[in-house]
Amino acid sequence: MNTIIYILRCSIMLLVAWTGVRLLGKKSISEMTAYDLAALLVLSNVAAEPLVYKVASKATVGVFTLVLIALLLGSLSLKRFFYNIDSKPIIVIADGKIIERVLRKARINVPLLMSELRIKGYQNVSDIKYAIIEPSGKMSVIPSSQVSPVTPKEMGIPTSPVNLSFPLIIDGEIDEKNLTFIKKDRKWLLEQLQAFEVGRFDEVLLAQYDSTGQLFVNVKNREIETPDIY
Repeated sequence: MNTIIYILRCSIMLLVAWTGVRLLGKKSISEMTAYDLAALLVLSNVAAEPLVYKVASKATVGVFTLVLIALLLGSLSLKRFFYNIDSKPIIVIADGKIIERVLRKARINVPLLMSELRIKGYQNVSDIKYAIIEPSGKMSVIPSSQVSPVTPKEMGIPTSPVNLSFPLIIDGEIDEKNLTFIKKDRKWLLEQLQAFEVGRFDEVLLAQYDSTGQLFVNVKNREIETPDIY
């Protein structure tokens, strides 16, 4: 008998939780706002209480209270005064330069940023006009005007073989393996940095050697002005 009652409680709370989630909307997890996700996490805990404490009615009231609060916040988010209170888009790359303070604020390191760019189809930071972390947590990439989406094949233009872009310095640390791979040494690298008015390796946030043999250097703690975006 106890087993049957437990199964009924599980079934009832599953239906209650399912109804609550349906009322919150059809967003995917990646598209949820912070309050949507917070409501969903708390809702799941409240809905699970009757499976332990056997008080289904109280938990049902709790679930729908959370849903109503989340829906209220969703309505407020349509008002201008609420814009960006939940989360604001942030620019992490502007004009081919990484904005270090913003990157750290977003808790994203340089290797992770480069990984996200490669997923978007870009190897070189210098090819990016703007890279934006959206409120959903996804990254939007706006390439510079010189990086055309038209393929060389469509234009009938011959191309040289494509290769990876190699990071030679990340956050002040030299990648000795990559430096050896491109058959260069520290002396050569330091000479290249001097052209960017950099005298020490630890002043560099990112030094990237691209497939054409050009070196891109992003200096640490550089202040870069960015526009306000929504």
